[in-house]
Amino acid sequence: MSNQEQKNLREYCAFLLVEHGIEFPVNDPVLPALYVIHKEMQLNNQQNQAIASAIREATSKINPKQFIFQSGEAARKFQSGVTLRWCIVGGLIMLLAYIGTWYWSMRKDVDKARTLIETAGNMSELLKAVRKDGNGTFFIDFTTSKGDSVRHFTEYQKLNAKTVRVYLGKESR
Repeated sequence: MSNQEQKNLREYCAFLLVEHGIEFPVNDPVLPALYVIHKEMQLNNQQNQAIASAIREATSKINPKQFIFQSGEAARKFQSGVTLRWCIVGGLIMLLAYIGTWYWSMRKDVDKARTLIETAGNMSELLKAVRKDGNGTFFIDFTTSKGDSVRHFTEYQKLNAKTVRVYLGKESR
């Protein structure tokens, strides 16, 4: 064993004593094997740290904060990809807005048609009361309601000097 190796071995014995409280005599035959294992583990840890730093560096390049292009063509393709992505996303949003508007208008038309159907019966009764005078003008005559009886579309009630209530009918259930 060279002087340098013996010095390293003594330092290792001192390290074991300080670190773990284990004391080995310098002439112990197990100590060189233990020292070799220790050095191999140190080397292995250094290699693992180098690999970890290489992985850390590679992952920082995968999701960079800024993009470095080697040519104008690469930058143009990148911008084309970004533009295409925004066009697709914008198109999907516009499509969803169109479908929502179409569905809303369809529901609104259905509600309007339902209201027309419900009031059609009342309107036909009102149209039956329409008359035509000699000049060709259409009119409707209403009479004052008599007591508690109310005939829909033909009787009215004067509420005040400016207001007249015409009874159209009852709500259908």
